[in-house]
Amino acid sequence: MLWLFVAIITLTFVLPLLSVWIVVKVTALAKAHPKPAKYALITMFIILMVAGGLKIRDIYYEKSPYYFWNELMRKNPKPFNVSQEEFEAKNRGGYCWRDKKYYSKEELWHKAMKSLTGRMIYENKFYWDNKVANVDGEFLPTEDECVRERGCRVFKIPMNPDKEKFLKDNIENENDFWKGIDVLIKHNEAESFIFSSDKNYVDDDFKLKNYILIHKLNNPTYLSVYDSNNCCTVLNKSEWSLIRKNYILKYIGIDTIVFRQESKIPIDININSWGVGNFYLSVTYSKSISVPEFVAKDKSETFKDSRRVYLLNNCGDVLYRPNYWWRR
Repeated sequence: MLWLFVAIITLTFVLPLLSVWIVVKVTALAKAHPKPAKYALITMFIILMVAGGLKIRDIYYEKSPYYFWNELMRKNPKPFNVSQEEFEAKNRGGYCWRDKKYYSKEELWHKAMKSLTGRMIYENKFYWDNKVANVDGEFLPTEDECVRERGCRVFKIPMNPDKEKFLKDNIENENDFWKGIDVLIKHNEAESFIFSSDKNYVDDDFKLKNYILIHKLNNPTYLSVYDSNNCCTVLNKSEWSLIRKNYILKYIGIDTIVFRQESKIPIDININSWGVGNFYLSVTYSKSISVPEFVAKDKSETFKDSRRVYLLNNCGDVLYRPNYWWRR
């Protein structure tokens, strides 16, 4: 709580005194040197305007409950030479303005899988940036854990019988398992994604179908696993309407530290007209299981632990939050 006490003292005493001191100095400068004072005031005004603008942007984009919605809108923006009427009409038809085409469900699946991986990478970045706080609001040194445990990354492993046998043969303990993953990466038999700017992630079109995604945070013991063969399905509006009653829309995440801030979707618009909600990504994955559970457990059971449905835009980008949770 020391930081809170310091903040109160600063706001109550230091800042007012500093403001008075600045006013006195500027007044004295204006009397002695009118012209330089004029330029000094103009410069200060510009600095304040820029700082204020940046602060407003920060509040709007990062603190707003519509932050993730706004980010999704920016991924498929309206072209400046297109009327609003045409923009909304084509959006309702499933048009992706960014890529200038209509995608089939099969094509959207590859796009959505990459975007879902990007969501995991986004979550990891909070750990790399030491932005994960405890219950007292204190930021934790999570970057050190990411480095020490070689965590906070997403692994993409194309699967075949030989590779599954290789992983099972390296299951005596967690360290051996991760060493096995490192061997696969070294021989270009697997990928490791840390940041969204990583070249291998940027260049990957996710066109493969038989692979697993392993989401590893800062704890080496547990991981989340997505099997591309049965984890994820793109649904159109009609297909989604048939199962919608089995899900509830979650605005606040309780499953992860990163997504606990309330996130909303505008309620006064037709989201289809903005290119969202024509398609959905249904995801079934195994969350927070141990390495032995992952390798030893029958996969038909393993991947039934958690079910989520994400809204997609017409380009296959996932809305990070809110999303739908299966009613148990």
